[in-house]
Amino acid sequence: VLKHLRHLNFTNNMGEQVDFDEFGDLVGNYSIINWHLSPEDGSVVFEEVGHYNVYAKKGERLFINENKILWSGFSKEVPFSNCSRDCLPGTRKGIIEGEPTCCFECVDCPDGEYSDETDASACDKCPEDYWSNENHTSCIPKQIEFLSWTEPFGIALTLFAVLGIFLTSFVLGVFTKFRNTPIVKATNRELSYLLLFSLLCCFSSSLFFIGEPQNWTCRLRQPAFGISFVLCISCILVKTNRVLLVFEAKIPTSLHRKWWGLNLQFLLVFLCTFVQIVICVIWLYTAPPSSYRNHELEDEIIFITCHEGSLMALGFLIGYTCLLAAICFFFAFKSRKLPENFNEAKFITFSMLIFFIVWISFIPAYASTYGKFVSAVEVIAILAASFGLLACIFFNKVYIILFKPSRNTIEEVRCSTAAHAFKVAARATLRRSNVSRKRSNSLGGSTGSTPSSSISSKSNHEDPFPQRGCKQKVSFGSGTVPLSLSFEEPQKNAMANRNAKRRNSLEAQNSDDSLMRHRALLPL
Repeated sequence: VLKHLRHLNFTNNMGEQVDFDEFGDLVGNYSIINWHLSPEDGSVVFEEVGHYNVYAKKGERLFINENKILWSGFSKEVPFSNCSRDCLPGTRKGIIEGEPTCCFECVDCPDGEYSDETDASACDKCPEDYWSNENHTSCIPKQIEFLSWTEPFGIALTLFAVLGIFLTSFVLGVFTKFRNTPIVKATNRELSYLLLFSLLCCFSSSLFFIGEPQNWTCRLRQPAFGISFVLCISCILVKTNRVLLVFEAKIPTSLHRKWWGLNLQFLLVFLCTFVQIVICVIWLYTAPPSSYRNHELEDEIIFITCHEGSLMALGFLIGYTCLLAAICFFFAFKSRKLPENFNEAKFITFSMLIFFIVWISFIPAYASTYGKFVSAVEVIAILAASFGLLACIFFNKVYIILFKPSRNTIEEVRCSTAAHAFKVAARATLRRSNVSRKRSNSLGGSTGSTPSSSISSKSNHEDPFPQRGCKQKVSFGSGTVPLSLSFEEPQKNAMANRNAKRRNSLEAQNSDDSLMRHRALLPL
């Protein structure tokens, strides 16, 4: 039939020409009829609302007068003919079980996915550095977080670091200005300068942890922090150990001065620091730290942090620093009874305790934080340890230099040193007396009690020249001995020197008797 329709044409009984095209479709004009109910009597009415003219120009073949169309009775609104509404952008079509495929439900796109079209069958996933907006209609860049210079926490840490740099520079300026005073000289002036320089480096190294991490800052900040602290603690260790060895030496000789000269002190500081430098070089060569964009912690945020490369290397760096601090604490505790003018052992001991508390607390805090707070925790640890060292070691000396100049004199230093020497000698004498007494008891002798007394020596000759001195009470054992010392002015004339020599010769004749009397008067 189709074969014959392609070549068929005729005129119908209405006088219209009927033709079929090559596809067998009818070629002709059409009237578009709207079938609806009559508003008067409810009967069915066929009303022409348009036509289709196949012989008209393209674009003019179809005509419909939509104002004449009535839907579902007498309504001019097109009725909804589907079982489901269209899904808006941000949603996708979901299958309803037991219903035909044309019936569906609209499901919101999950976080990180979006749809920007109507009736989308699936949602598209956002790129790695992007996240879906609130309506899930598009993707927006993820929020980037790091310890910024402009946020309040970063500003506070920066201000504390700058304050530490300023205070260290102030102390360095005070020590430079008063470099020839006894307090500065007694604290090993050159090593004090190096110690203050290392504290400047410690405060400055904390600034590398603030700001957006770059590859070069990640590779610089940990070595800078580790080397600065090792340099600082090495200076404290050498200072404390040097004074301890000198005071514990029975007879200080040129050998002590040779082996504890300034060059050897700097050499020991360099060797201790060189070990840390080797650790840092090996770390940077084998597993260098780098900047890392972490997408796993939170979906909407990218944390830019430093990937340390090797936690073992970081552990070695901090562990070696703590080892030197422990050795320094041991020597400081051992030398706590030395003259205060020569050693700040109590303050060093306290500063090392602060150092240990800070870094022991740092380990769990570092392991339990994430994101930008990792850098913040390390900055706080560096600043706390640095302020502890600066305050405990130098603030007391700066206070004496600026506000107590009377204590910053050579007489005070001599008095403190002499008191310490007298105390050591008295203890040695007591030990020898106890040994002798025990031997006497073993031989059947009797012992008596010796009351506590004070030792003083006066010259029968008055010195016409003024003298400066000090009086101290030295406590040891179960008693206290008042010690009176005097120092002559360096600018005396020759007559005073001859008188002094004469008095010394007279006193030397009775030295043995005086020594025996002094030993007998020492408190038991």
